[in-house]
Amino acid sequence: MSDQDGRVACERCGRVETDPSVSFCPSCGTPLRGEPARQKLRRRLAGLFVFLTVLSLVVTVVGAWARAVALDTDRFVATVGPAIDDPSVQQALSVRLTDRVMEGLQVEDRVASALSGLDSGDLPISPALLASPIADGIRTVLLKRTEQAIASDAVRTLWYDVLARAHAQAIALLRGDTTNATIEGDAVYINLLPFINDALASLEPQLSEIFNRTIDVPTITAENVTQAVGLLEQQFGVDLPDDFGQIKVFESDALPAAQAAVAATDRLIYALAALTVVLAVVALVLSPRRLRTTLWLGLGAAIGLVIVRRLALRLDDAIVERVSGETNQAAVGAVTGDVFQDLRNFTTLMLIAAIVVGVGAYLAGRPPWLRRTISRASDGTLAPLETGPVRWIGEHATVLQAVTVTLGALVLFFANLGWAALLIVLVLVAAAWLTLTYLRERVSGSAGVA
Repeated sequence: MSDQDGRVACERCGRVETDPSVSFCPSCGTPLRGEPARQKLRRRLAGLFVFLTVLSLVVTVVGAWARAVALDTDRFVATVGPAIDDPSVQQALSVRLTDRVMEGLQVEDRVASALSGLDSGDLPISPALLASPIADGIRTVLLKRTEQAIASDAVRTLWYDVLARAHAQAIALLRGDTTNATIEGDAVYINLLPFINDALASLEPQLSEIFNRTIDVPTITAENVTQAVGLLEQQFGVDLPDDFGQIKVFESDALPAAQAAVAATDRLIYALAALTVVLAVVALVLSPRRLRTTLWLGLGAAIGLVIVRRLALRLDDAIVERVSGETNQAAVGAVTGDVFQDLRNFTTLMLIAAIVVGVGAYLAGRPPWLRRTISRASDGTLAPLETGPVRWIGEHATVLQAVTVTLGALVLFFANLGWAALLIVLVLVAAAWLTLTYLRERVSGSAGVA
């Protein structure tokens, strides 16, 4: 409502503004005299740039996380490594390793060959019919021994070592360093034979027991790695393929494209981060109500990150559903659970920051309820001392502050809290401290006046 002198009262908070050049209420941002066309255009453009900023931020967060997990060896090992402690992963690895050993060492064929030399009259059934059940019995024993080995601390250490070395080799290859890789024909291989050899060495006692002779897995070093396959063949008495222990990672003609993609990813993440900052600055410059725009930037980012978290959960389920076999599904679920939990932790920090920015902008606008609360706190009507509990709390505020800090310290010391829970505990302790300080000062001021 306005009068002939240009005075206008805000319809929302009641503030009276006398300056005719002011179009919005300085207290709550409500339009006072209608919104000029130019201001309306700026507001709409600011809204567009808020949307673009949020979109760019979400893409940057997901891209930065994916780059960190995929291309940073330490982050990759820290994310995937703990999967070895999951029983489903241990079972899947035990089954896979047992199958590879049985196949590579040709166990059933060797049993059948040994039985073929027996006189059929010495056995109640044909020796050929015994090969399969005997091999199955050996596999059962090997699987049990393998499960025990996989659950040991030695294999856990080996798991982390293999992950770190294999990942470092793959990333070095993608970044153009082919020291740890070989290119043969039309394919690029990474040699993991030393790591497979270490895994076999950890099973030496079990292999010796099963084959009833001493199995001494040779030590593979950088000097004899080219003779490693021959050494294993000599020890186990089998013929192994020439590429045993090597993993094909790329077709050689696709390697340049993969290396270019990694280089482009590095540049893209930095470009997206810079673009996000630029878009946010443009939104604030165009906005006629910057605190309100900051509020929407924070809330928009929070909404975008919540959507990312929900999509991560759905993607996790979709990956597991595409895996066949209950054992394999459990193992893949454990690994992808760790990977996407890392994304959820990453987005939690960003989500907290976005909420803090939004709430801070909202409170900086001094909404009417906040002004009323501050006014009541100043004149003493917010917490009347006539109320017995309020006076008692004020009189014992120092002791209660010590108790509050002690409880907070105990929670932080004993509880395994995530970042979000940690922030909540700190905020609650700080809020309790400030409230007790206010009540103590009220009681002290009241006693001085009396």
